[in-house]
Amino acid sequence: MRYFSLLIFSFATSVFGQSLGEIAESGATAKISDQQTSQQAKEKTAKVNIDEIIAKASNGDADAQLALGSYFARGENGLPKDSQKAIEWLEKSAKQKNASAMSYLGYLYAEGKLVQRDMQKAVQWREAGAECGDASIKWTLGNAYLYGFMVPKNHIKALHWITRAGEENYIEAIKKLVEIYTKIDKPEELAKWNARYAQVLVALAEKGDTKAMYDVANKYMSGKDGLPRHRTRAIYWYRKSADAGNTDSMEKLAKMYSKGQFLPQNLDRALEFYEKLAKSDISYCFKLSALYAEGKDGFPQDSKKSLQWYARGAEKGDVSTRMYLVWRYWRENDFSDATAQCKKIIEDVEKNIQIIKSKADVNLDGHLQMENGKLKVLQKMIADISAKIEAPADLNAYYNSIK
Repeated sequence: MRYFSLLIFSFATSVFGQSLGEIAESGATAKISDQQTSQQAKEKTAKVNIDEIIAKASNGDADAQLALGSYFARGENGLPKDSQKAIEWLEKSAKQKNASAMSYLGYLYAEGKLVQRDMQKAVQWREAGAECGDASIKWTLGNAYLYGFMVPKNHIKALHWITRAGEENYIEAIKKLVEIYTKIDKPEELAKWNARYAQVLVALAEKGDTKAMYDVANKYMSGKDGLPRHRTRAIYWYRKSADAGNTDSMEKLAKMYSKGQFLPQNLDRALEFYEKLAKSDISYCFKLSALYAEGKDGFPQDSKKSLQWYARGAEKGDVSTRMYLVWRYWRENDFSDATAQCKKIIEDVEKNIQIIKSKADVNLDGHLQMENGKLKVLQKMIADISAKIEAPADLNAYYNSIK
């Protein structure tokens, strides 16, 4: 039975927030059924599992040895915290070329809490783990050297291990190498790693990764960063990505159709994509409203359609957004819709005021004052709309004059 598929290190967050023992146990223990909720059942299961791990470790199972070493290192699962036993079991696992055990030993010696700090041993074990481990461990060590995390900062070693990970097509390593060679102006190396990055992206795209499809399309569209310019292939990958639900590709195709750029101009096709986008993200309603209002990107200037799209987005918007909608109806002399919307907002604001008052919390006084200010403006708005007074040219100025 495998207890680990890889060692999880994070250099952006706390290392080993979930202990190696916890990860190990998740693979070694049987699930407790939903019905077995008593403490007795849990204790029995835990005891059986730790006994199983001890037995496997004693019989030479490297992953069980790693798990057991982690338990002793942290004092978990009924075992006492014991540095000697932790190191003993971890070294047994490491001697069997368990890369995760090697890396963990390196971490412990660098941290200097469980055992006396020894950076020489830390480096020795970390490099041994990276040497026999997969690309993710090489990448992790490269980053450690790059930033001086739990190993001495060393840019030469950082580049070595990141390159090793990149040669195994670890995409984060390849991206870092592109970044490095861009900064140090090494065009030949940059071209090499851009090409490798493009190859990896194409492979991911062919496996169905929608983000990779989008990135590949961008590369074909620009003819830079590892792929030749090929607009037909670019559009192919934008379509594949959009069909799979990638919103960036949908928007890209929508703009192409609306502008008639790289595709025949077709506003109906553009609107099909924007319609899909708007269903999951109301910001696209406001984008379309602006396009129709300004007559941009191939859309005709049409205040009515602009208002329709804004109203659709405002349905799920905040009070300020909805107040702006009232003002837009008002400017179009649509007094009926302006009044109806204004009444709905007043009802919602009055409910908010009652909720705040019911909590009797002085810390909410500022919120109460804000809601009362909105209510005052809304009451003035509905009175002016009912009197069919001309809408103000500037809503913000109108709002501030009432507050």
